[in-house]
Amino acid sequence: MLVSDLMSSPVHGAFPGDTVSHARNLMIRHRISRILILDDGRATGIITKKDIGFRLRRKDPGWRFRQIDNELLREVMSSDLVSVSPDTGVRDALMIMMTHKISGVPVIDQGMVLGMFTRTDLLRSTLVQSLDLPVREKMHEPVLVAPGHSSVHVVDLIRNGAAAVVVADDSGLAGIITETDLAFYEEQPDTAGSGTAAGMMRSSVPSLPDTARTGEAVASMQKNACQSVIITGETGIVGIITRDDIIREVAL
Repeated sequence: MLVSDLMSSPVHGAFPGDTVSHARNLMIRHRISRILILDDGRATGIITKKDIGFRLRRKDPGWRFRQIDNELLREVMSSDLVSVSPDTGVRDALMIMMTHKISGVPVIDQGMVLGMFTRTDLLRSTLVQSLDLPVREKMHEPVLVAPGHSSVHVVDLIRNGAAAVVVADDSGLAGIITETDLAFYEEQPDTAGSGTAAGMMRSSVPSLPDTARTGEAVASMQKNACQSVIITGETGIVGIITRDDIIREVAL
């Protein structure tokens, strides 16, 4: 299977002189995680939700006012662009992404942008669809925080490798925070000014029992347009399985 079989098209782009706010709104509108930066018709850089989310880390309350929204994309984009050709094999493209620690690459042929290939696109491949393993074998222990933990602490956890941060209180699961939530964070009226995990979390969290299979986890991720599924057992939250936990299985 080739990258051209799974890539997403068309690619949504922006110009170096556009603002971060413009790129973020494109991500929200089209439910995508990255925007290609184009100059004279050629791809010169990329900005992802991770780039935006990580720049929101501030030690003062002012970070919540999103000063980054007015910055120009040429000032914040990643210019070291990694790309693949349409005839690159899916497994080879995955290895390229893993080597560079990125989750998506533009598909370019003779300077022309044809599409975008991401780890989420890989969930539709036969490599993943043919997996049938117990989720308990692929899940891992979730990173837990309390609702009152600071937003700075949450950003640092995700920056240090947490695919998702689970928010839990004495009653159990309260919500989840991912890179997407950091990038698209909008304060809620009842938590405005708090700068806490409770103000950033998404309370709608897909979950499956620990008896589920990987195919059910993939189906849940695709249905809910998410990258993580909470796994529950008799004692409550027993683990979390992510898109990358599943993809790692086919990369071995």
